[in-house]
Amino acid sequence: MPAPPTPATSGPGTCSSSTTARRTPSSACSCHRTAPSSDRSTGGSIGYSVGALLGTLTAAPDRRHLLFLGDGSFQLTAQELSTILRHDRKPVIFLINNGGYTIERGYLGRTEQYNDIATWAYADLPRVLRPDTTARSFVVKTPADLAEALSAPNDTLIFIEAVMDPYDAPVAVMTSSDTGADIDYGPRGPQHRDNVQLRPA
Repeated sequence: MPAPPTPATSGPGTCSSSTTARRTPSSACSCHRTAPSSDRSTGGSIGYSVGALLGTLTAAPDRRHLLFLGDGSFQLTAQELSTILRHDRKPVIFLINNGGYTIERGYLGRTEQYNDIATWAYADLPRVLRPDTTARSFVVKTPADLAEALSAPNDTLIFIEAVMDPYDAPVAVMTSSDTGADIDYGPRGPQHRDNVQLRPA
């Protein structure tokens, strides 16, 4: 069996995630051979991951930490980024900016306003919260933008805002949301009306 690809970070790290609807297999985490993983990705603990990142950074400051989260989750506990910057921690944060609660769009209300969130300039936040920061921020809209962000030196906090379509979600997220709606609302619930859920193609 070939060796796993070289991780984007150097040395052991810790991965955290709050963006998928199922447990991430250890093989999906680039630092899986040496790193514990904190995955609260079932939608039941929205906002959990930013505080969890602060906790793992405090517990293991010498490791490289990766956080993958959505914009809706981030807006609930974004102030913890200020604490992370104040303590000069150096995680890599991948924020998916899709304008709202994708998990909830899958349950019910695909186009409803209650699943939208305020528009923030996420990539600007490290400098807003700590003007003298050395953090590097990127807004990623294309594969070329992502390649540039991933080629940045790993010597400071890296904040990557990935701009996505509001309805772009992995099949696992859509399936999990559909299943959750069926459990919550039953077989004759409102989720069965046209265009109220995210549906796999």
